[in-house]
Amino acid sequence: MDDATYPVTGGCLCGAVQYEITASPDKVGTCHCRMCQRWSGSAFTVGARFAAAAVRFTKAEPKFYRSSAIMERGACGACGSPLVYRYLVEGKGADKVWISLGTLDRPDLYAASYHYGVETEMRWLHDDLPRHRLDEDSNLTAAFQRTGETT
Repeated sequence: MDDATYPVTGGCLCGAVQYEITASPDKVGTCHCRMCQRWSGSAFTVGARFAAAAVRFTKAEPKFYRSSAIMERGACGACGSPLVYRYLVEGKGADKVWISLGTLDRPDLYAASYHYGVETEMRWLHDDLPRHRLDEDSNLTAAFQRTGETT
């Protein structure tokens, strides 16, 4: 799925780091490996892979951390939002950049087409737990209205 009009934009939670992308991704997927779980603080990451030449930081740069011998990850130095990760070795796409899907201004533009690292997938991911909308939580809505912010 690629309904995008380019460039597409995104950035971190606090707005200190922002980027734009000028081409479609060649892959969109989830990763359930332990490193991605620790980096994201969640059960998995969802990323879209773009040619490095198509990604440009327009406001500040992420702070990069070499998370292994073959990969580095970039996050906002102010708010800590995980923004980007990239392989450092040939054969794994060293000329590509993975953008954390949730940091796009329009994360709905792309849909994951596979799961990776499923040997460490959280077994509770496939559930029938109740689902709740944020905008139906009157306490949360009232709290945001008092501050002038939105979810």
